[in-house]
Parts: sequence; structure tokens; C-alpha cells
Amino acid sequence: MQPAIRTCALLDRARADLGRPDASPQQLRTALAEVVPAVEELLTRVADLQGQLDQARTCPVTALPTRSAWTAQAQDVLAAGPAAVLLADLDAFKPVNDRFGHAAGDAVLAAVGARLAEWAAAEGAVAGRLGGDEFAVILPDRSGLSSRITRLHTLLTAPIAYHDLNLTVGASIGTARTADLAHATVSAALKQADAAMYQVKGRGRRGRRLAGIVPLRTPALLARVLPLRKAA
Repeated sequence: MQPAIRTCALLDRARADLGRPDASPQQLRTALAEVVPAVEELLTRVADLQGQLDQARTCPVTALPTRSAWTAQAQDVLAAGPAAVLLADLDAFKPVNDRFGHAAGDAVLAAVGARLAEWAAAEGAVAGRLGGDEFAVILPDRSGLSSRITRLHTLLTAPIAYHDLNLTVGASIGTARTADLAHATVSAALKQADAAMYQVKGRGRRGRRLAGIVPLRTPALLARVLPLRKAA
């Protein structure tokens, strides 16, 4: 019998026993003794399920919402009005991961997640990890969008400290405004942002582009791994 059904059955029986005028103290104690562990088991199961649900909604490496969780939150943002959707892909993540190992790769992803979360909180945006080294952001489409994206790009291209190394992976960012779409959906905006992001990749990476707009010009930088200079 499922824990919830079993607990309900025990509660019903205990309630009936407690309501009997001829019930002996021993019968009442027995009824309660059966109910308490059943309730405890049910609460444990609920806590376990909640933990599994939280894991499914949150990426354990970046602490950002997963694709499904981000999509649900993005739909809420879009329902409130015009929005901009950003798709960011890390440019040199694989070389770092291959050269220094998965621990270094996870450290990079965690740092990127923290920076995205900090930026998103300041901008009233929702950031998430779609998978691999790909991240998505949705934010209300207000004035100054270009400068806000520039700030994000600067954050993502800043070096990441890992032990005695300074890891720089960079990012290509594509952006789409839902107001420019025939069908303003999260899925459609992601496709437009993805196309804009690949245009950045085609230009040599490390930049950002708004779909349908002339790309912002940034210097072409090579991915690099520089040792940190330790203080003497």
C-alpha cells in the first residue's frame, strides 16, 4: 500500500478509535503508535520527492535553473510584456575542459553561473543553463538593452581563477526581441537568438549580436590560459 494511502487509513482508524466511548487506554495508545511512524515515513517521502524536484529544476553545477525550469519562468516573463532573449555560448570551454580536466570545466561553469545570476538579479532577468556550455537569459525589453548586454559580455569574458591559473573562455551572445517576432514565444525567440549567436561565431567569436541589427564590434581575442602571477 502506498505510504499516503496507508497513513490515511491509519488516521481514519485512529480517529474512529478515539471517538469510541468504550475504547480502552491501551487501544488508544496502540492506534497512536501506528499513526506516528506512518506519518513520519510519509513526511520523509515528501522531503525526498521535494529534493528530487529541486534537483530537476536546478543545475547542480551552476545553481541556475535547468532548461525546463528556465523555459517555464521565461514564459511568465514574456506574459508580462515584451522581452529580450539572450543565448550565450562559451567559446573556449572545450579546450579548457580537455586540457585541465572536468574539475576545471565545472569550476568555469560554476563561475559563469554565478556571474549570470548576479547580472540577472540586477537586471530583473531570469538566467538558466540549457545544457553543456550554453546559457539562456530573458529580461524585460527596456531602453539601454545594448549596454546591458555589453555588461554581461564583459562579465562572461573576464578571467576565471582556478588554483594557480587564470582561465579565459569568452562567450558569443545572440539576442532576439520578442517585439520583432511574428509569433512572440520563448521558442521562437530562442531560435532567433541562436541564429544571431552563430553569426557571432562565424565572425570569429567573442562578441554579441542583436538579431536583425548590425553587430556590435569587439576586438577578436584568442582564447587563452594565463598563469596567475602570485605575490612574492
